[in-house]
Amino acid sequence: MDGERCACTLVPAVGKAQPTVSQHLRILEEAGVLESRRDGVNIWYRIRSDQAVQILKILDIQSIEIPISCSGGDHDER
Repeated sequence: MDGERCACTLVPAVGKAQPTVSQHLRILEEAGVLESRRDGVNIWYRIRSDQAVQILKILDIQSIEIPISCSGGDHDER
């Protein structure tokens, strides 16, 4: 579970509306689970919390198939 993903790639992966995904990502960032960086209009997230990584290991989640970058151009996620 390394690397970072653009918020716009997470929207189709979770099947929720972009504002909903962005709000939840913001909450996870505020809780210290994620960290983010802005690159132009896109926001990139990565897992920050060692505890979150441990939970993924316990649940035997090796990887989640999410594209690395947006396919439809730039999207403003916040």
